[in-house]
Amino acid sequence: MSSVAVLLHDGYYGCGTGAGRSNRALLSVLADHLAGAVRLSVMPIALAPHSPEYAPSWHAGTEALFTGRDVEVIPLDNGTGGLRRFGGLDSSRTACRAAAAHLNALPAEDQPQLIIGLDAPFHGLAPLLDTRLLRRTLLVPRSTALLHSPEQGERIAWERHGLTCLAEAGGRVAAISAHMRAHLTADYRLPADAFIDLPNGLTVEEQRRSIAAPPLPKAARDGFLLAMGRAVPYKGFDDLLQALNLLPAGWKTPHLMLAAVTEEAETNEHQRHLARTIRSLSLKATLLTRHDPALPGLLTHPALRGVVVPSRAEPFGRIPLEAAAAGAAPLIATTAGGLAETVIDGITGISAPPADPPALAAAIDRALALPPERLEKMRRAAARMAAARTYDTAVRTALASLAPHLLRAESALNPAQST
Repeated sequence: MSSVAVLLHDGYYGCGTGAGRSNRALLSVLADHLAGAVRLSVMPIALAPHSPEYAPSWHAGTEALFTGRDVEVIPLDNGTGGLRRFGGLDSSRTACRAAAAHLNALPAEDQPQLIIGLDAPFHGLAPLLDTRLLRRTLLVPRSTALLHSPEQGERIAWERHGLTCLAEAGGRVAAISAHMRAHLTADYRLPADAFIDLPNGLTVEEQRRSIAAPPLPKAARDGFLLAMGRAVPYKGFDDLLQALNLLPAGWKTPHLMLAAVTEEAETNEHQRHLARTIRSLSLKATLLTRHDPALPGLLTHPALRGVVVPSRAEPFGRIPLEAAAAGAAPLIATTAGGLAETVIDGITGISAPPADPPALAAAIDRALALPPERLEKMRRAAARMAAARTYDTAVRTALASLAPHLLRAESALNPAQST
């Protein structure tokens, strides 16, 4: 039986990151476009129902993607007892061993024709796989330790060894952005012929999706800026707060809705630091700390005055695409990593260098002063940019290159136009 195996840590039982949303988007494209006789083997890192990261409604939505398709789900133990999808290097090693043990033990006739490993926990998979499986394996790095945790030398070495092993054996590595291709080439020393393009984007369904916005606090109802993402320092939220404090005196700055979130009930140290900064600078801001799937609904709120993405590092960055697809404008972002590929200064948004609060303040100042006709032109350009980066097409094109026999005939023959 022909099959495709997909290994993932976020996006199946719940979702706490942009990578998780991209992972589920990839699953949805596979469910729609794999040939009917192809089994989809989904291998998520296991989350128990009592895990703070488990989301019943998200899990149900993921399972609904597979209605009418031959799907098997094989949960992977990562040594956290189902509590954490990403528990550090030891957890990633445990998950890779579990995945490899299952795949290596399959009879030859049942082994998948394509193995897709999604993101950092599976960067070390290749050295554990049987040789015959390596050329069928595609790893999709949505981030690396060197980008997000450069102090973790052991993890960086583990990632580099795993990715290099895959490339040397004839497996492939997906480049989700031009920035990630350059980063993996220069910093992980991967050869050019190891890569296949799989540019990140939104599915057609994601571009059309409408989400009801959560209630706004009274202070934000006359206008607000929105920034959202995981509550980690590299997201640059501290830079944003410092930038707001630098805006010209007397400028009527909109209220900031800052969603620096985790899936935990208790706040983390970074969230507490942000709260202290807001208080000490007397900023007009509301800090949201708990992940809420309704947060993207704020992108269509009539009181929205701009979306800020202040990241210090960003392999790709989905928020500008989600904002552009929702018609939100202006987009204000740093040029960190993949953000420079979507937020083009003066065209699709306003940009500033990363980790530079004065420059970010100037960008916000420029954005809030845009005349209506210029703002509308920018909104339309951003919407065209988002529409052009359709994830359905990107995934089908990659699969048509790697294993066209696994796709529905119409998808394999014309991936750019198949719907």
